[in-house]
Amino acid sequence: MRCLVFLSATEVVQSVADRIADRLQAQPQLTLGLATGRTMVPLYAELLRRPINWQHCRVFALDEYWGLAANHPASFAAELQRRFCQSAGLRPDQVEFLNGAALDPVQEAQRYRRCLEQVGGLDLQLLGVGENGHLAFNEPGSARESRVRLVQLSDRTRQQNAGAFGGDPEAVPRTALSLGLADILEARELLWLVTGSSKANILAQSLQSPPSTAIPASYLQEHPATTLYADSAAAALLAIPQP
Repeated sequence: MRCLVFLSATEVVQSVADRIADRLQAQPQLTLGLATGRTMVPLYAELLRRPINWQHCRVFALDEYWGLAANHPASFAAELQRRFCQSAGLRPDQVEFLNGAALDPVQEAQRYRRCLEQVGGLDLQLLGVGENGHLAFNEPGSARESRVRLVQLSDRTRQQNAGAFGGDPEAVPRTALSLGLADILEARELLWLVTGSSKANILAQSLQSPPSTAIPASYLQEHPATTLYADSAAAALLAIPQP
């Protein structure tokens, strides 16, 4: 794993945007995995400020709440459309979302897996991390071999995500569809963004503990092309040079 530490979250965003722009210039038909969450909001804004040609790439969402249709304002599909896809001019055929309103979660997971296989997998996947070490919605206890599936959300995750539901954790769905750890680790390159002092403990645990189901993010140690982009607040407990 390559670890890059910056003074500020703004510098993190700029460096990640540089990498995405470079990859798209070299490979216009790039398949990009999009993530949601507060860490990603300034990244999408930065990408939209740049003269990037998005017309030949494909994008895939990382996860989605089960029970929410794509037009629900708190769905990840709606958030990605609102914050990035529409302004980037992406056509419907360029965008693939998990359908949180599908009739059968097992069939929807299988459909999504087939879509990934048809494009040859993800070239580049964006990732954040939860304070309990979850990747996408792979909560602690998720198997290294897990695939896209319906998962139970922890109370802690629901509390942290309550902002999109009027601040009420009980309004947050209890289940979600998510790429599995095996799906994520099959992406050819991973860009891992971690910012803020609230992530310092889990980032240190993810990097300094042996990979295990207790901390799903620890499995990123095994990926040959992961780059960590952290600000100095998130990296405060790491034994690596600080800017």
